[in-house]
Amino acid sequence: MREPADRYSSVAILLHWLIAGLLIGNIVLALTMDSAVLFQMHKSIGILVLLLTGVRLVWRLTHPWPALAASLGAWERMAARVTHFAFYVLLLAVPLLGWAAASTGRRGTGDLFGFIPWFDLPLGKSGELHDLTGEAHELAVYLTIALIVLHVAGALKHQFIDRDGTLRRMLPSR
Repeated sequence: MREPADRYSSVAILLHWLIAGLLIGNIVLALTMDSAVLFQMHKSIGILVLLLTGVRLVWRLTHPWPALAASLGAWERMAARVTHFAFYVLLLAVPLLGWAAASTGRRGTGDLFGFIPWFDLPLGKSGELHDLTGEAHELAVYLTIALIVLHVAGALKHQFIDRDGTLRRMLPSR
């Protein structure tokens, strides 16, 4: 059965909320992790976010998405497009930079979730590259946090001020 044209597909909605939950949870984990086990969990979730983002990009490129609301002004249309593009860039960059940092560090990437064999990127062990990719990863995370705040603020504006149904398009249907 085809999804209504004014809503995102069920798969797109599932991927959106799954990635959002994993991403926010992983940011909280990064701010509080104090053991090797939690650090390994952080790396595992990061790789999972990367893989799910790949699935989401393929879905995005192969399935129609609803048009932006007609009530949006030109600046809002541009902001929506730039924000979505920036999210995709960061959803790829953050885990890739983290993976690069782990790969160039002493411990490497390790097994995902403790039991799925995973590999290091072929970058070699390098303290300088480890530091550089680690700092870039951290900067990209801060940009992601800022973008999440902007995205949530925009969604709440559309829901409670504009009352234009924009948020409803990304919520699971009842």
